[in-house]
Amino acid sequence: MLPYDLPRAIISRTRRWPEVVRICATIAIVLAVFLSRLAASHILPAGYPYLLSFIAILIAAALFDHRCGLIATVLAGLLGDWFYLPPTGSLRVERTGDVIGLCLFVLVGAAISVAFELLHRALADLQKALADVAASNADLRRSEERRGLLLREFRHRARNDLNSLVGLLRLRARAARSAAAREGLLEAAEHAMALARVHTQLAGSGDIADAEGAEVDTRTFIEGLCRDILAAQVGDGLRPVALVVEAESHRLDTERAVYLGLMLNEAVTNALKYAFPEERAGIVRVRLVQAQGDFVVTVTDDGIGLPPEGELLRAPPTATPPGSGLGTRLMRALAAQLRGMFSRHPGEGGHGTAAELRFPAAPPAPVSRMAR
Repeated sequence: MLPYDLPRAIISRTRRWPEVVRICATIAIVLAVFLSRLAASHILPAGYPYLLSFIAILIAAALFDHRCGLIATVLAGLLGDWFYLPPTGSLRVERTGDVIGLCLFVLVGAAISVAFELLHRALADLQKALADVAASNADLRRSEERRGLLLREFRHRARNDLNSLVGLLRLRARAARSAAAREGLLEAAEHAMALARVHTQLAGSGDIADAEGAEVDTRTFIEGLCRDILAAQVGDGLRPVALVVEAESHRLDTERAVYLGLMLNEAVTNALKYAFPEERAGIVRVRLVQAQGDFVVTVTDDGIGLPPEGELLRAPPTATPPGSGLGTRLMRALAAQLRGMFSRHPGEGGHGTAAELRFPAAPPAPVSRMAR
């Protein structure tokens, strides 16, 4: 309990007493203080008959209300006049100085009573405002919790629906009559599975950040996504291929995280599937850093590598390595959605392949309704 909690609790109770009880208590306080004044007459100066009476006014105004403070002022003034102002034993005041002193005492006592009442009301208004703010904050917290729950539920439902779509596409692929149709359905199933992986990671790492949407931590998101891709491509653990993730921790909105996840899924999957044929050992590295206001994402491997992009564009369809044509166009399209650029080139020293995505770290400015 804070030091001011006890007096505040006492005052809040005394101000709710019935009016008759408050008036009687005020009279008792004034009489007690006046009797103390009479008992201490031999040590207190005779020229200050109202000195201790201010204590009674302060107590009455603080514990009760301004009416009790005014009653205490009037009663203390009458007692002081009767017992101390000549002629004693009478309410008549003969000296001008005593009249002025009595009037000043009444005015000061009334001012103290009104000031305490205004203070009480200000404190009451402040407490009400604080209670309203606390209630509003509680409502906001509950609203944010509900919003987060709905967002996570949406992610889970999207993931489940995509998994169902993947199963349906694979069933259709098995029933397809031509190899081209079968290959197209399986490729569509892989892209749907990629989107399902992204939503799985968003459901696990997304949290409400502001009124515009949710954000994810880039390190947690990329590590989880790469873990899922590795489990899907090297599920038995017998292939001698390692996947190393070096991602810095930054906040990224979920809208851009979806595009980033799809790009990573395509690049990492291609590296795991095509860079290490015939059980060749190797390492795939995924790296995300922030440099000069951009996010730079690189996926490198030390595998057999791919021909330069110019050769791929001029080569006949049969000469294009698996996954190197449509996948590249897809990653360029995803980079455009992120307002960035995608490039792919031979790795360091001409070994392996390096894919790089660079896009602005700052989120795009919201489009106003007037601009629309």
